[in-house]
Formats: sequence, structure tokens, C-alpha cells
Amino acid sequence: MKQEFLLNAMADIDETYVREAEKAPTAGQRKLPWKMLVAAALIPLLTITAYASDALNIRTLVSGMTHYTSSQFSDMDKIMDKAGFQMDVKETFHNGFTFDKVYVEDTRGLDENDREVLKYREVQVNYRNADGVRLCLFAHPDMEEITDSESPVAQTAQIGGVTVSYHRDHYKFVPANYELSEAEKQWQEIPGNYISYGSDAVEETDVAFACWEKDGADYSIMDSGAKASPQTLFAMAAELIQG
Repeated sequence: MKQEFLLNAMADIDETYVREAEKAPTAGQRKLPWKMLVAAALIPLLTITAYASDALNIRTLVSGMTHYTSSQFSDMDKIMDKAGFQMDVKETFHNGFTFDKVYVEDTRGLDENDREVLKYREVQVNYRNADGVRLCLFAHPDMEEITDSESPVAQTAQIGGVTVSYHRDHYKFVPANYELSEAEKQWQEIPGNYISYGSDAVEETDVAFACWEKDGADYSIMDSGAKASPQTLFAMAAELIQG
């Protein structure tokens, strides 16, 4: 799967896709709109806490509607007003990644009957460098319902008293009626491996994340295609953390 397509998919979720998904049968047997499929597949970056699972009966997280978008960095104050929280953000990083576009989107927690029991807003900031490589910065309020990914932590770094963790996961997208082999069933049990149903053909990609929490907000830098080095993501996290 091309990095450009994956990032465009993440950036183009709107209420139309949500409504289509709500009308569809249970996940795993339905063919989701491709853009929502991709975004939903990357939600495992987050993990539902025991409190959310027991008290709120949250069983899954999905992307929701987009509230605001802008291609002007000068609109960041409006973005944070729409999101309802403040965040660390930069227009340009020392390694050449430069602001491209920003979005305010919903993430929705659904129960076992696909009823919405949680909704919060998240900010997604897209960056691009001179070589056309794109990265996404995500931020949302720190909440007791949501915690860090359970995917394996490959590396950590201590930056200004903040722990930054680096994850590298592997995603396999398969058609809705795809039957997993025994080997694939065993493969998806390995932490960091994910299978998502609904694509037109079998496709695979690596996705890397750098994650941290600071001043009541949770952050992650997503590198779809895992093209950048862990040191690149750590350096960008350091610029945000240290200001």
C-alpha cells in the first residue's frame, strides 16, 4: 500500500463514511468504505481501558466526522478552539518536515451493538518534506477511557522528563469474504500484527508511531510505510516537547 494513499485515506474521513458503516453488518463480514477501513484499522494505536470496557461497555473505536480543516498554519488557534484543548505543534521541524494541512475529527467508542457510548475530538496535523515523505501528528486529551497502544514498544527515549515510545506494527488488509489460513490466524495473534477486512485485494504495510503524554494531552507521530527512522520521530517529538 502506498504511503501517500494511506495518508490521504486517514485525512478524508467524514460523516458519510460513518453513516455507511453504521448501516453495515458486523465488522469482519462487511465491506467498509475503503477510506474508513484504513482509518479504523489504525485505531489500534489506542487501547480501551478496563474502566471503559466495564463501565461504558466500549468494544471498539472508529473514526467519526471531520469538524474543521485548514491548509493554513495560522488557523491553529481556531483548530484548538474546535478541538477543545491546547496542544504543542510546530509549523516546520529542523529535519525539513513542514506543515501541510490540519484536521479536527471525532473518534467514537461503540458498544457491542455498535451504539455510540463515547466521543472525543482529535487533531491531526499532516507534514511533508522535500522528498514528498509525509508524517501525521495526532493529539487528543488524556482520558481514563483510552490508554497507549498495546503493540510492542520497540524503543523508548527520555526527553525533558517525558517518556517517548516507538512502535512499529504490521497491517494486512483483506477482502470482506477473505478466509484466513491457519498460519494467518496464528500470525494475527502476534502483538503488533493486525488484519482488517474490507479491501479489494490483499495488501500489507508497516506503520510506525512515536507516542507520548504531556500536559494532559496524548500525542503520536504516525509514519505510514515506516519510511523514517526511529531517530527522526524521536527528534521531532523532542522539538514538540521542549518547545
